[in-house]
Amino acid sequence: MRDYSKQLTHNIFQLSAEDSLRGLFHQHLEGNPLPSARSIREIIELTRSIIFPGYFGASKINRNTVRYHIGVQVERLFELLSDQISAALCFQSADNEAHMRTTVSSSSIYHPQLNPDPQVKSNAEAQAHGLGLSAADAALAAQHVAAEVGNNPAVLAAATAEQLARELSHDAKTATDDIESLMQAVAAVVSDDDEEEALLRAAVADEADADASGHEQGKQSLSFNDEIKEVAAHMAAQFIASLSSLRAQLAMDVKAAFDADPAATSFGEVICCYPGLRAICNYRIAHQLLMLGVPLIPRAITELAHSETGIDIHPGARIGACFSIDHGTGVVIGETCIIGNNVKLYQGVTLGAKTIPVDAQGMPLNIPRHPILEDDVVVYANATILGRITIGKGAIIGGNVWVTDDVKAGGKVVQMRANN
Repeated sequence: MRDYSKQLTHNIFQLSAEDSLRGLFHQHLEGNPLPSARSIREIIELTRSIIFPGYFGASKINRNTVRYHIGVQVERLFELLSDQISAALCFQSADNEAHMRTTVSSSSIYHPQLNPDPQVKSNAEAQAHGLGLSAADAALAAQHVAAEVGNNPAVLAAATAEQLARELSHDAKTATDDIESLMQAVAAVVSDDDEEEALLRAAVADEADADASGHEQGKQSLSFNDEIKEVAAHMAAQFIASLSSLRAQLAMDVKAAFDADPAATSFGEVICCYPGLRAICNYRIAHQLLMLGVPLIPRAITELAHSETGIDIHPGARIGACFSIDHGTGVVIGETCIIGNNVKLYQGVTLGAKTIPVDAQGMPLNIPRHPILEDDVVVYANATILGRITIGKGAIIGGNVWVTDDVKAGGKVVQMRANN
């Protein structure tokens, strides 16, 4: 059988080349995982079960047990949401900053201590202040390097390193001093051969650098994570405090869907069965998190609704009360849309942007670019409304039309009838 090992090795080098990974590689720092899709799904289910108890989550619930069930769910939601927000904050402040863009719907939410690239910060602090190296680490580094040059030098180097370690104060010495002392101690007991000494000094420096860097990164990671966890817990608590108002908003959306659809037999049917309400529920959860400054998770929440229902609502859109989407499949609502109260959309409606202007570098400008729908607007199936135009109060947009100009209040846009 043909040996493919050389080809596979070549392919591995190609796939791991830094240039090919630029912008596509997320470097995980220890203890900082990416947000979990499974956990975000659980956050959605927990939030739905708190807002609509009995319809989602535990089915065996009554007036006597509702407070207990909500209490259990709120505690779990706080724990889970805090962890996922922490992960999202770490993700956003890590090595992908060069590829980030500030959008119309997002804002700068980080305290300066939560924003630096940990590796850049680590390197800068190492150069400016030096890193503390423990006595034990110094001794181990010297022993490791000395072992590479023979038994006798190893014994002497170890002894020298132990004496050096006793004399070094972990808090008083910097990594630079430790490394230099180690190199001098080991160099004193090895051959005078220049090449061997150069290799030895380089090895000692590399070992001590690695130990010092790891030690400092651990200290930084602890401080960095503690600050992020505090911010994340605060955001999670604020979100939970908003659940009463979210329930009130969604109650109006339920009523709007029920009132607009004669096929609906009850509020419960709307809550359990209507994909439009599920998408709106996810949107309102995501929008609230976005307004609190949570990165990444809001978009993940609305994209989960997109996968579940076929309805794509950007969490940055601003949508008023009593909003309903009938049937729903194929509806798209862009980031900078503004939708008033008592608006109804049917399946296949697109509230999108036209050609987007670009900057001097050819990058699209993130500007308000989606439609504004005032109160009481109805948009029928497969209508496409593009650009920063205004559809006036009470206007009706018929099915399968293409609208790129303002529509006055009370106006109607329909397809032209074919001439007989």
